[in-house]
Amino acid sequence: MTIAIGINAGLYAILAADTRTTYFHPKSPFHDDNSSKVSKTTMGLITGAGFVQLLDLVKSKLSTETITNTNTLLDVIKEAREEIRQSWKHYSRVDTSIAQTGWIFSYYTFLNDVSTLRLGLYHENLSPDDFVLYGPGDPAIIYPVELTEQEVKAIHPTIINEIVIPRDQSEIQSSIQQNIVKLVALIKSLLPYCQSISNRFQIGIHQNGQTGISEIVDIPDENQISGFNIKLK
Repeated sequence: MTIAIGINAGLYAILAADTRTTYFHPKSPFHDDNSSKVSKTTMGLITGAGFVQLLDLVKSKLSTETITNTNTLLDVIKEAREEIRQSWKHYSRVDTSIAQTGWIFSYYTFLNDVSTLRLGLYHENLSPDDFVLYGPGDPAIIYPVELTEQEVKAIHPTIINEIVIPRDQSEIQSSIQQNIVKLVALIKSLLPYCQSISNRFQIGIHQNGQTGISEIVDIPDENQISGFNIKLK
């Protein structure tokens, strides 16, 4: 299981994921480190972590669906979840794998007649029928299954304290750069303990109703982040 991260920074949102997909072959597991896991919907960005067959099915459905609200998005996910439950019913861990799968997504909505950026997380273990909203500065993270609850509780407050929220438009670019450095540092710190994540990652930005996704980038030895060319449109 990979790691998926979302940050609502108020004036923009970042979605990030590492690129490892693990396949469980009867003889031995193997993985692919070239999986693009951040994608666009017609209302924003989405990424996920968990059971690859379910994630791929949702991604495929979203590529052809017009998503205009969160209810439609959840309907697509729930429909895919039931299809996987039926097609994989011979797999003894299918219910557990589905329950460990979640999605982080961004969208705009009107609050008091003001267009407002939102970040949501849908995970069956958190809320079977609805999604959880994350406000500015509160990161939505789907952690690798290798981490214990105690380890997650130790990591999470540190991430919250390090998120940089821009005060105005002039601080957006520097804030994005600083937050990407923090996300890379988090992924890098987990590499020795989590075989399900890779040293490659991808970033998506949602800002002013526009979205852009980076190429897949290797995590550098030092925190010198480069190779991003995210064009918003």
